[in-house]
Amino acid sequence: MHGVDWKDYHKRRKHELENFLKAAKIAVFQVGPPKPEPAEPGERGKGRPGHTTAGMLLVNLLRIHLKLTYRDMESFLRANPEMRHDLGLRTVPGRDTIHRHAQHISEAYLRRFNDQLTQRLKKTSYESPSMPPVSRSKGTRDVGRLPRTRTAATQPTG
Repeated sequence: MHGVDWKDYHKRRKHELENFLKAAKIAVFQVGPPKPEPAEPGERGKGRPGHTTAGMLLVNLLRIHLKLTYRDMESFLRANPEMRHDLGLRTVPGRDTIHRHAQHISEAYLRRFNDQLTQRLKKTSYESPSMPPVSRSKGTRDVGRLPRTRTAATQPTG
């Protein structure tokens, strides 16, 4: 049995969140945002400026990574303005906005994104990724599961 390189272990743990976000940003750049970015406020009329879809994807990934609820994620971003800035957000999105963006991410996009992200986060040259794939299955905890999207078969009629 070989010994643990504790110096390397502590270094990785110290910068774990920073490394996760860096890898996620690169994966978003490679795969592209989940849907087109919102128009500027002047083009849409009056109202609040929208949040970027890439930024909201990163918010939801961070929420899942930290095992936070939507409400806790909103509080986390209010308490950490530097983190909000790193995610590319001008203002703190509300819990409903975070949830709404999570609902609109397709499973096909999540698969492509997850493939890119796990490639970047592999700890070793072996095939084991350092984080489990983002899943909609019931096997994950409630805070780590994306909300189910409605399909044509499950849409209410009437």
